[in-house]
Amino acid sequence: MKKWTFLILCVLLSTGGVLAQLAQNAGGTLVSLLPDGVTANIETTQKKTKAKNLVVAGEVSKGYKAFFAASDATHGEELWVTDGTTAGTRLVKDIKPGGAGSDINWIARFNDKVVFAADDGTNGMELWISDGTGDGTYLVKAIHELGDGSNPNAFTQINETQFVFRARNIDSEVLESGSAAGAQQYWLWISDGTEAGTELLYDCDTRWTGQDAGTYHYHWMRVGRKVFFKADFKEGILKGEELWVTDGTRAGTRMVKDINWEVMNPTTPGDGKTRNSAIDQMVNFYNEKLFFKAWTPDTGNEPWASDGTEEGTYMISDTDPTKNDAGIGNGGNVTEVAQYPYDGKVYGRGWYTENGTIHLGATNLNKDDFTVLIVNKTPFSETTERNAWPDPGVTFDGVYMFCAMSGNNTALDYNKGGELHYTDGTNIYVQSDLGPGAAGSNWLKELTVSGGSAYWWTENAPNSGQLQKLFRINNKEQFPVQVSDFDPAGDKIHTLRNLGGSLIFARGTTTENLGLYCYNYHKEGYDGKTDAGDMDIEYRTRAEIPNSIKSVSASVKFTIFPNPATDKFSFNVEGKVIDVKIYDLTGRLVKTELQPAGNSINVSSLQKGIYQVLITSEKNNYNSSLIIK
Repeated sequence: MKKWTFLILCVLLSTGGVLAQLAQNAGGTLVSLLPDGVTANIETTQKKTKAKNLVVAGEVSKGYKAFFAASDATHGEELWVTDGTTAGTRLVKDIKPGGAGSDINWIARFNDKVVFAADDGTNGMELWISDGTGDGTYLVKAIHELGDGSNPNAFTQINETQFVFRARNIDSEVLESGSAAGAQQYWLWISDGTEAGTELLYDCDTRWTGQDAGTYHYHWMRVGRKVFFKADFKEGILKGEELWVTDGTRAGTRMVKDINWEVMNPTTPGDGKTRNSAIDQMVNFYNEKLFFKAWTPDTGNEPWASDGTEEGTYMISDTDPTKNDAGIGNGGNVTEVAQYPYDGKVYGRGWYTENGTIHLGATNLNKDDFTVLIVNKTPFSETTERNAWPDPGVTFDGVYMFCAMSGNNTALDYNKGGELHYTDGTNIYVQSDLGPGAAGSNWLKELTVSGGSAYWWTENAPNSGQLQKLFRINNKEQFPVQVSDFDPAGDKIHTLRNLGGSLIFARGTTTENLGLYCYNYHKEGYDGKTDAGDMDIEYRTRAEIPNSIKSVSASVKFTIFPNPATDKFSFNVEGKVIDVKIYDLTGRLVKTELQPAGNSINVSSLQKGIYQVLITSEKNNYNSSLIIK
């Protein structure tokens, strides 16, 4: 018998009143970025991965910039970049000269650069890379030799210097045997951003698009320095679409586990004709494990976890053990999962077996550990038959913020419709009733943390008139502040991104993109660290993060010269140098040099301050303090 914990709602309705008149964009500055005659081509969906996207790249030492596709009458659709200012928004390169454009697709971050697919008119849709300059934007490799393009996508950074992706080549299109003979497949590739460093990694039939409409984040997921992805063997329907993993080597690329090992007809189990296990909702659990959703005929869709080994891949909990008339498991589904864990747990929609409703589920990925927090239940109402439908949330001000339905019964004062909530992991609170009353549901979309504040746009608020407006809060109890007011009929805001402490977003529809904007605001007393938002790539586990500076201190001392330094420093250590890592005083890794050619490191990109330098050689670890002036 599984142990379930049902937590009772504590309703805490923040004080506040009618929104004050919008003045100077609520204390910040709203900047229109696009020149006249330029239209941003950005899909309106809430997904973090989409063909036409807005992608932020950079690092703490160099700053951040956002890349996107945009069109004008002269160049057609090409790659553009912005630093969040009108003057710093420009065409990167005219990849396909003329008005037709190069059809920019699948932009993805690769450290301070982006990789993407583009058609230069000669090679077809192929792999490109850009650092935001014309000279630094180039074709990486023409993978498909016939010139009609390899259509690369699924770009996923795997470690500090490489990314994996899927693409087609001639061999993947002309399979000579098996059930997939003659089928067009996309095999797994790896690249360091150079032609010589781009190669076929494994000839398996990779899959990209998600099973679930509610997959808002990524269909492949890096965990530490491994990438989990979905694939079948190239022979076709050998194991069905299953969970695979790669460490960037062919020997380290494999199917993790044949999760769905029975056919859908339960009367003929185990006949070898395995089927799709519907892998989706992937979350990187602190670089330790992968959280994901998977389907089997016995259980239906349920939460799973994996450490990349078959024995370490398991169903967390059978949250809905019931079956349909055909004997197939109904499953608790597990959708709308948050991109990052909060306080040691992954949050998403969970199945409440007592009455068959959907509320806020949480798990620490241990087997049989799945908790349901009831959103619209109070001490005065012991049962509920209403779904809460919680949407993906974010960590902000020490709590987990999310949108959910607390009920639409006007006779019950704790029913507020769809509104912003938060939880500390024990109780759930209504953050604000922006659409007043049970009938004034005000669904929040794309919760995004940036520069010490949390932002979102409103989907519907018919009683408040706040249709698709941009809002902000500075702490978990502040009544929301309206930031945008473009159009009384609705601002059509979408694709919110954190641009190094400023908020960048698009406005418009897929057929009429009206523009790209940057909102610059920092709350009073903001320290630049707390609630800074998701910016830098992290490879360390929870156990490694607190000890990063301690591990430096435990190494052999050595001398850096000059110290203080301005542009570069030099050193002498024993043994061949494997890498040089530089940490700031918070323990954050700000620079890495792998196998440096000499004994000199360029630090001109780092800000003034005090750092710790860790050098790993074949003989020892060496550390020293470094001052940059």
